[in-house]
Amino acid sequence: MCSTYHLVSNASRNFLKKVFFIAGEASGDIYGGLIAHEMSKLTSLSSIGRIEMRGWGGDQMTDAGVEVTTHYRELAYMGVWEVVSNLGTILGNLKKCWEEIEAFKPDAIVLVDFPGFNMRIARKAANAEWGDVKIFQVVAPQVWAWKKGRIKNLARNYTAVFPVLPFEHNLLNAGGVQSIYCGHPLLDALSTNQDETPHAPVKPVLALLPGSRKQELNKILPVLLEVAKRFPDMEAVIAGAPGAADSLYNRAREAGVNIVFGQTRDLLKSAEFAVITSGTATLEAALLNTPHVLVYKTSALTYAIAKLLVNVKFIGLTNLILNREVVPELIQGRCTSGNISKEIHCLETSKQSQAFAELRTSLGHRGASERIARKMLEIISVHHTS
Repeated sequence: MCSTYHLVSNASRNFLKKVFFIAGEASGDIYGGLIAHEMSKLTSLSSIGRIEMRGWGGDQMTDAGVEVTTHYRELAYMGVWEVVSNLGTILGNLKKCWEEIEAFKPDAIVLVDFPGFNMRIARKAANAEWGDVKIFQVVAPQVWAWKKGRIKNLARNYTAVFPVLPFEHNLLNAGGVQSIYCGHPLLDALSTNQDETPHAPVKPVLALLPGSRKQELNKILPVLLEVAKRFPDMEAVIAGAPGAADSLYNRAREAGVNIVFGQTRDLLKSAEFAVITSGTATLEAALLNTPHVLVYKTSALTYAIAKLLVNVKFIGLTNLILNREVVPELIQGRCTSGNISKEIHCLETSKQSQAFAELRTSLGHRGASERIARKMLEIISVHHTS
């Protein structure tokens, strides 16, 4: 577990630390924002020097003081076909991002999740011409599921990796990676009150989270709208994804289903049940003790290739951490309105609630963001004073 580290030394009081962040999706923006906020606070309180933060991310990082030059909504492509069909754009983004980093010449690069993009940046940064740049990864690539060869790249190119799932730490260390487990920043996100105008339900709420990427919305939203029709005694509410184009939800508006933005946490808290697209939101729901089922649907080609390459019993984070199916998983062909409705009707909410309490215990205490930021600053400070 992360320890307490001393940041202050006389020799390091006045240096300027330059940090470049990259987050490619909404959850990464949240974690990046939390860590950036803690970095600012720690440098201010300890007087170890000034910090300048720049990067690619979203609104949370901007609010934390990062000068965001490209929003993550321009970056998120998921799935084999989606990546291949947008390869030119992705390569262009890599080139643009690296040019910004070279011009900025940071002391450290904080890469949050988004491994396909970030590991390429790390490889370039490991050979940076301007000096010994520190390279940090927050949220480890899922090497336990696929692409185990990435462990060698993590060991070679990164100064330190901060996994957020407890079982990843020993696996990474065994592969020669400098792994530092400090807990999960999501616990810190849940302790902050970021939502503003809470949704006021008039009936029991069925929360529907169709994902944050365009391709997820296109595949999963129509199924969830069918689910809404099957529960006329409940108020179906869709959580609009941060950064997603408003027009992607036109189909929901035509169906008369309410959509709320910036209120996902309050929506999950107030929901009787939730249907959630696989991702960090399922872990968030579990930590909020919201009964839910997990769904996922992608292109046939992407799914076929994933079945060949990925070796996991579950895709849900709660199920992976607890190593059993606590949250029903309805994937691809099983992701139908009929199957989802059946799972909601027979969901054993008391058993889920007991498992969610076990999950909270396994993820440890709040304060991961501060512990991660403190350790990063210590590593950068040692570099400057050596």
